[in-house]
Amino acid sequence: MSNVVMPDEALLLVLLNSAPMVDGVPTDELRGSGASDWLREHGIPGPPAAAREVRDAVAAVVRGQASAGSLQKFLAGVRQVPVVSADGVRWRLEGGRFAARAVLAWAEVQGRLRPCENAEECTLFLIDRSKANARRWCSMSTCGNRLKARRHQARLHE
Repeated sequence: MSNVVMPDEALLLVLLNSAPMVDGVPTDELRGSGASDWLREHGIPGPPAAAREVRDAVAAVVRGQASAGSLQKFLAGVRQVPVVSADGVRWRLEGGRFAARAVLAWAEVQGRLRPCENAEECTLFLIDRSKANARRWCSMSTCGNRLKARRHQARLHE
């Protein structure tokens, strides 16, 4: 996936999911010697510390641990300028670093971006594109199945 240009919401999801649980152990792609390479491979500019800061801030908002207002600092000096072309009008971001793009992407998917409901074993996020907006797990085959099996076992033991 080398230097792929992704839509900002896909990039936000990749960024949020850069700290997964692997075999029950929390990991972080944005720490250690490979962090800069990971960012470059995903087309995310800037140092790992800046990416971690915006990732952790957005994650805290999505999880309900911080207010949306806490993201304001990432939008300082940012403005969108309309650009007219033969294809119509599009908006160009000026003065914005990657953090601003991430926050604006969060705003676009707010209400559909959520953490996996299998919070005991999973730290991933998902963007629910279903019509009913009822998706609960990052993956039905892993987290959904595990959580349903655990709930079933709990009911059997009651």
